[in-house]
Amino acid sequence: MRACAVFLLIFLAGAAVANADAKYVNDRLEITLRSGPGLEYRILRSLPTGTELEMLEKQDKWSRVRLPGGAEGWVLTRYLTDELPASEKYKSLKEKCGPLEKKLAALESTNNSLKTENQKLSDKLAALRQQLSKTEEKYKELKESASEYLTIKKENERLSAQLEKKNKKIASLEARAADAFLSDALKWFLCGAGVLVLGILIGSRNKRKRSSLV
Repeated sequence: MRACAVFLLIFLAGAAVANADAKYVNDRLEITLRSGPGLEYRILRSLPTGTELEMLEKQDKWSRVRLPGGAEGWVLTRYLTDELPASEKYKSLKEKCGPLEKKLAALESTNNSLKTENQKLSDKLAALRQQLSKTEEKYKELKESASEYLTIKKENERLSAQLEKKNKKIASLEARAADAFLSDALKWFLCGAGVLVLGILIGSRNKRKRSSLV
């Protein structure tokens, strides 16, 4: 409708500068074209509203005109107008606005479809943003968990290294203790064996002395 209003203004402006010699049958439904300038002359034909006529001459209340096909005759001047009648303008504009209205309706339909599609995309975008927010929260939690895991892992590795070091030290001390124990046991064993052998030798010598006395 807005396009039709603009077109109407352009059309009316163009009509205002039209050829001044062009005349039109005004908004009466029909007028008669006569063979002479008076009602007593024969009617040649009827002219409907909007018929374009070429003005040839004026005589009192009558005008001699020529039709687009070349026929000539007389009509009452008061039924002529310099501008295209409003009814014909309306008809012309309606014919020209018809395609524009259809085009406008198509554009409005397309616009409504785009609005619907845009709303769907907006809803989808909102859902994606919400999902992204949840994903970022989970990522943050995982990142914090990963940081804690790395800290625990490093601490575990440190303690494991300390434990292994202490285990090695304990093993070394146990080995040294075992060696010392065996050394001392061997010494005591040898000492005891020596004492035992010495006792046997002394006892054997005493027996020989007693036998020689007897």
